[in-house]
Amino acid sequence: MRFVSKLVFICVVGSSFADGISSLDQFFQAKNQSICAEFTQTVFIRKKKQVTVGQMKILRPNKFRWEYYNQGNNIGQQIVSDGNMVYIVDKELEQVTYKKLGKTFNKSPAMILAGSNDIRKYYTLSNKADRDNNEWVELKPKLVNDNNGFQAVEIGFSKSTHQLANMIFVDNFGSKSQISFHELRTGIKFRADEFKFVLPKGYDTINSD
Repeated sequence: MRFVSKLVFICVVGSSFADGISSLDQFFQAKNQSICAEFTQTVFIRKKKQVTVGQMKILRPNKFRWEYYNQGNNIGQQIVSDGNMVYIVDKELEQVTYKKLGKTFNKSPAMILAGSNDIRKYYTLSNKADRDNNEWVELKPKLVNDNNGFQAVEIGFSKSTHQLANMIFVDNFGSKSQISFHELRTGIKFRADEFKFVLPKGYDTINSD
């Protein structure tokens, strides 16, 4: 089974914040430039749901590795950005789709947490009511025809630790995906080649630009 991933990722923030927007601003502090976390992604389709697990790594600006673990029918998928190009690895089809990291992708939800602190250029931010022990902020695209397939993105930060805990994506058809993060670490010393993409032997390549 193939899964379409919408990227995403984590932070540790400081002492005391009053709302989701404040916590989101703290997320972009320099101390959170490198981040690693495990995640659980749940995609709700009609009355069913698909659950996958994996790991994400971020090195700002714009470098990340988002990887699904082999699980049941899912044989794994990877999305890698080296800061210039984005590579989507489909193990089932043995192919890699790649594109240049451009303006459209920069404004997608996949780049919200891995990019620089310029989200106010593309999204309107508003605090949401606290729930599930999280402080929530909602991001809505400013341009209706420039939303990368999403009506809104909600980001939840733990009220006790102020770490990023959840992200919820609602697409243009009303379908919802939720990503929960755990085992979050910041200030990681990644290997020099951590975000360098190496084409798997025998895989086909597709340029999606």
